[in-house]
Amino acid sequence: MTRLMILYLLLRDGDLHGYEIMKKIRRETRGAISPSPGNIYPALRELTSKGLVISRVDEMGRKIYSLTERGRQLILEKKGFVEGILSSGPSEVIEVLEEIHGLIAGVLSMWKHLDQDSRRAFVEDLRRLRRLLEVRIGVGG
Repeated sequence: MTRLMILYLLLRDGDLHGYEIMKKIRRETRGAISPSPGNIYPALRELTSKGLVISRVDEMGRKIYSLTERGRQLILEKKGFVEGILSSGPSEVIEVLEEIHGLIAGVLSMWKHLDQDSRRAFVEDLRRLRRLLEVRIGVGG
């Protein structure tokens, strides 16, 4: 979520330095996400290495981050998702997103060890789970 917030803020607010990004994320999420330098700067390095963000040094020696065209296209596709989270009370949604992230991390770590049949079965289980959850919360019936 931190990476999406970085991209979203750079789209919405333009060029920013790391400390500004940390403050804005904390403010926008009403404290639900309170990034530290130990997670914001690695996230910015990752976004830079993926070609989504570029940096330059300003006259005060601070790194200023900007979206690349690729980063702009990516966040434009996800802008509604981020705005939905921000408008619905991020602290209520963050717990769900953290659980989803944990599931994704677990799947990614085990995926390479699964054979094709296990992979297909797992994907079908996820589809069933998604339908079940959508019915439970009244989405997509």
